[in-house]
Amino acid sequence: MKHFLSHLLLLLTFSILLASGASATNTPLSPFSKISVLTCSPGTDSYAIFGHSAIRVHDPVAGVDLVFNFGTFNADDPQFYQKFLSGRMTYSLSAGSFGDFLPEYQDGNRTVWEQVLNMSTQEKQLIWDRLLENLKEENRYYKYDFLYDNCSTRIRDALRRIYGGRWDIAAPIPPKSFRQQFSSGFVYNPWTGFGINICTGLPADKYPGANERLFLPQNLFDALARSRAKLVDTTMVYDFSHRAGAPAFNWTSPLAICWMLFAAYALVLAAELRYKVQLKAFDIFIFSVTGLAGLVMVFLWTMTDHHISRFNLNLLWASPVNLLIVFMPGLKRLYLPVLALPLVFSVVASHLYDPAVLPLTLILLTRMLTRSERAIAVHETKVRRGTAAETPILS
Repeated sequence: MKHFLSHLLLLLTFSILLASGASATNTPLSPFSKISVLTCSPGTDSYAIFGHSAIRVHDPVAGVDLVFNFGTFNADDPQFYQKFLSGRMTYSLSAGSFGDFLPEYQDGNRTVWEQVLNMSTQEKQLIWDRLLENLKEENRYYKYDFLYDNCSTRIRDALRRIYGGRWDIAAPIPPKSFRQQFSSGFVYNPWTGFGINICTGLPADKYPGANERLFLPQNLFDALARSRAKLVDTTMVYDFSHRAGAPAFNWTSPLAICWMLFAAYALVLAAELRYKVQLKAFDIFIFSVTGLAGLVMVFLWTMTDHHISRFNLNLLWASPVNLLIVFMPGLKRLYLPVLALPLVFSVVASHLYDPAVLPLTLILLTRMLTRSERAIAVHETKVRRGTAAETPILS
């Protein structure tokens, strides 16, 4: 009876505030309010391959049903691409109705999980007040960081402050590196995943702690669902997924294309050995493409704020030096031992490299070796013919 009277008193107070035109910034939540974490499944678009997290505040008494989204960015910003490439992207907190939120994921054939949190009315009010404070123009913007400051980590930090000692998240067994965890999002967009993998360095291979691993929406969902303190009251599923599952093998994936390229290279090599010719066009193609990729990696490491792109081991095979090798073949004698390292790493520490790197490394390495043998054979033939002085060794 006492509990019922307290609820009734709060409802009457709420009604008076609404009747007097109280604003959302000073509106108390009723005991019937709910705070939920929304977890959205990955999408096929490049920006959606890791999924998304948001917070829903629903109070039927106050007429509040808002979704707070920390993953908002302005694609119409005239400096958008400059900021994106330089690693200085500014994200912000925005709020919109839940009725407008769901259709976006329905159109994208994506599932949304809603975890209604186990909170007291006081805890709900506290997070509601903080969300409204963060929504203010002077507080809503932050510098995005893929691993350490994103839509998922912002919600994680907000909940940690609310729950205090109740926040107890166990580390997974066995542990996985950042790279091993976010690579699972590459299933429906493997080329974006390949680009991310070869542009990220050793910081992505760090093994995060229990709290750091919640940088991914799915990890945050799992942590809340399995929390020792039972932080989740109920879970609802809005299943809009109608797309087919990932194929067992994707023939247009980077792995398939790179091995097809290796097969093409084997045919080129066989033709060269059969007809005793040198197809320089293949060398120009493979060394130029990998050399340009190396320039991009150096730029991301040295000229941007992308912390994750530093100390990139992919520069061992996709090096800017490759651009010079076709025109200065003598460099290969110095570079050959370096190029052998990623081949070794691909075998003994495969988690450091994308699987598609292996056939590319084999092409580069064997191309240098076969060119060396071919150049020596041509040189010896010309020495026997007495024409070596007229045609110097170029490889």
